[in-house]
Amino acid sequence: MAGGTRGPTLLAGVDVGTTHTKAGVYRTDGTPVAQRQAATPPDAEGLRDTALRLLAECVSVAPVPPVAVGLASMAETGVPLDADGEPIGELLHWQDRRAHREADHLAETVGRAPFFVATGLHPSAKLPLARWIWLRRHDPDRTRRMARWASSADLVLAALTGTVATSPTLAARTGAFDLRAMAYASDLLDLAGLRPDQMPPVVAADRVAGRVTPAMATRTGLPAGTPVVLAGHDHLAAAWAAGVRGPGRTADSMGTAEAVLTPVAAVPPMPATPTGISVGPFLDGRSYCLISGLSSSGGLVDWWLERFAPPDCPDRYRWFTDLVGATTDRPPTGITVLPYLHGRASPQPEPHRALSFHGVRPEHDLADLGRAVLEGLCMQVRWMLESQVATSGHRPDAVTVFGGPTANPTWMRIKAAVMPVPVVVLPDHRSAVLGAAQLAGRAIGVEDGPPDPPPPRPAAAPHPAWETAYRSRFLPLATSPDPSGSEETP
Repeated sequence: MAGGTRGPTLLAGVDVGTTHTKAGVYRTDGTPVAQRQAATPPDAEGLRDTALRLLAECVSVAPVPPVAVGLASMAETGVPLDADGEPIGELLHWQDRRAHREADHLAETVGRAPFFVATGLHPSAKLPLARWIWLRRHDPDRTRRMARWASSADLVLAALTGTVATSPTLAARTGAFDLRAMAYASDLLDLAGLRPDQMPPVVAADRVAGRVTPAMATRTGLPAGTPVVLAGHDHLAAAWAAGVRGPGRTADSMGTAEAVLTPVAAVPPMPATPTGISVGPFLDGRSYCLISGLSSSGGLVDWWLERFAPPDCPDRYRWFTDLVGATTDRPPTGITVLPYLHGRASPQPEPHRALSFHGVRPEHDLADLGRAVLEGLCMQVRWMLESQVATSGHRPDAVTVFGGPTANPTWMRIKAAVMPVPVVVLPDHRSAVLGAAQLAGRAIGVEDGPPDPPPPRPAAAPHPAWETAYRSRFLPLATSPDPSGSEETP
């Protein structure tokens, strides 16, 4: 389907993220034609309507309609659907901690090692399985009425096409999907009183999941019958757009949360001590992916801004960029931040570990505190990367970094200085939305080439002070016993 008199071949993508929902229309070389963004609503109906509205706005300004649409989303957030495909109650969000007791019970009942062997995951409150068990105990009516489970991307697919399905990369994040059998595990679902037929069918990213209905064609401007593809987990879709498309590369996907992703050829053995690394299928359908997560990355910066930005500031992010960038190429601040706003998932899981600042002195100012937050985030990501290198046996030549926070140059300079390998920073439009669009094109035979990356950034400040800050201050504090104890959070 080449251009010619019909115009260029265009592809559309949607990404339902934790903080923002985005849509875009792109040329096959990745050039943006139209892009839109809005806050992700907290309810299922609002989430679905926002995604459709942004997609329609992008389609309306495109010179020709896109030939396919790809859908990506945050992994563990979803909602039960009734027999008519309508959401039942509130979204069950990955940030919801209500199921922490169920997660602990899951670990005791199944065993952490057997659970990891089966699912590639570690029991935690964010897993849909833990929250389904919570629902069975606290809201059994929703469990009884649930005809299907739908992740966020699945919800948009159902609206566009009338088809309820999911991606392997989203199914694998539920906690009830057998990684080697590539099928739902009935024994795990039974813990929540659910059956495999209540789970959505799994459709790979190289297959069309559904086609736009006439009603949705009217609403969105897409031609009826336009193929829709489930690109799946948004961090993986973003890695695809960044050119990390198989073993041998490592990606650092930045947003509200942050994830280090390393595609591998096979599932590695479970280490003797927990690392928090999860394993799931990759988008190429042949390999797997190691994933280490930091639940509050941009989210920690937002927390900091809520407390320290001027209340009348029209653009808090610009203010923060100017503040921390007032003096460039500085050595470390001397403040060590353990950036665990919502606990630590990896490399040494401690779900109740707290955010903490160490070494603040009278001479430190607000800019130092802001920079220290960025330093702590970058050091935590380095620790996650080193854990993955030990697990996979592969040290990448460079780490490809992408996502909204790359717009902060000081953050990227600190990351380049802290990381043990060169850093490649990609433009913001190389994101999950573009990856979703590219995967949709791939499913219908429209090929694209991985981007030509910019040259790697060597360490911005190759000074032993950074290594000392990481090895002698950050790691000892991060690996020491948590002084706040292990009390359960509400």
